[in-house]
Amino acid sequence: MTARPDPETPPDLTASELHSLAGLERVGDFEIVREIGRGSMGVVFEAIQRPLERRVALKVLYTEGKSDKAIERFRREAAAAGRLDHPGIVPVWAVGEAEGLLYYAMQLVEGPTLKELIHSGEPLDPARAALIALRIAQALDYAHREGIVHRDIKPANIIVTEGDRPVITDFGLAKVLALGQLTQAGAVLGTPTHLSPEQARGETDIDHRADIYGLGVCLYEMLTRRLPFEADDLETLLRKILRERPVPPRRRVPG
Repeated sequence: MTARPDPETPPDLTASELHSLAGLERVGDFEIVREIGRGSMGVVFEAIQRPLERRVALKVLYTEGKSDKAIERFRREAAAAGRLDHPGIVPVWAVGEAEGLLYYAMQLVEGPTLKELIHSGEPLDPARAALIALRIAQALDYAHREGIVHRDIKPANIIVTEGDRPVITDFGLAKVLALGQLTQAGAVLGTPTHLSPEQARGETDIDHRADIYGLGVCLYEMLTRRLPFEADDLETLLRKILRERPVPPRRRVPG
């Protein structure tokens, strides 16, 4: 049986990128403990910040192909995200560059991602899904009032802690995904399966409404364990987002 392509899955890392981070033991003041995960923009490690002896989640970003202007923009975006102070947002503790690598240190939050929770069993009970969505909305409302837009709200960027309390990660990073390579007009920025229509059109002036749309997709997934729009290729997926209406959740999960 041939596996169906997953539009949400980031592209495989290149051999050179894998080699550059393989066996990484230290980045600046951060001593690497273990790899937690990897994606299209970098690798996340559990690390110890010396000399504070503080456990952190350290996201190390690839800089290949990124201009000095792009790197400076990363610093500004991450610094703005670092000013956010809300229980529903993973705090940023440090941002910097060392050994030719950009890094972004966050609080190490324990718990499954919302994506893992969604796919661990049956669709979530509507009341439980609504509570999680409400708490995500409260965190987003705070960030939007502070002038920060996430741009890539999806279950993989939300950690669910004890008591079904969601915590959003990667504030300030979604826009940086495009540094030096996707900033031209018409580029698509964000995870394709969770793009708002304006993002799917490649618009550059993205505001808080994109996050609200992404939250709606998350709620849909919690209720159905399906995406509102599915396709085998990016072009078809974007066309569906722009032109079609999703199947109502009650038809996905009768009763």
